[in-house]
Amino acid sequence: MLKDMQNQKLSKEQMKEITGGSWGESYFIDLKNAYERKIPGFERMDPMETETAVYCLQNWDSVVNKLKDMFAGYGITMTYNGKPTEDNVYMYQGKKISIDQAWKIIDGK
Repeated sequence: MLKDMQNQKLSKEQMKEITGGSWGESYFIDLKNAYERKIPGFERMDPMETETAVYCLQNWDSVVNKLKDMFAGYGITMTYNGKPTEDNVYMYQGKKISIDQAWKIIDGK
């Protein structure tokens, strides 16, 4: 994935973009969990790798849509708010659930 960006460092502005609110939640929780569980399409997207962060910054709408589709495959609707001060909203069977509950559903627990 983006081998030409392997040695690229993130700017301070880019780092600010990936640390808070719904971006941080989607990146540091959802993307990380999808990667660790080797969910198809995410098995090569290690959020701890600079090239993944750069890819996500450049293609964020596509990544969010991929996350939404992944959740939808488990009957969960994820609403991405996109604001640093707001969390995502996860719905399952008509009820709002937490991000932890969403991942328990995915894990079959």
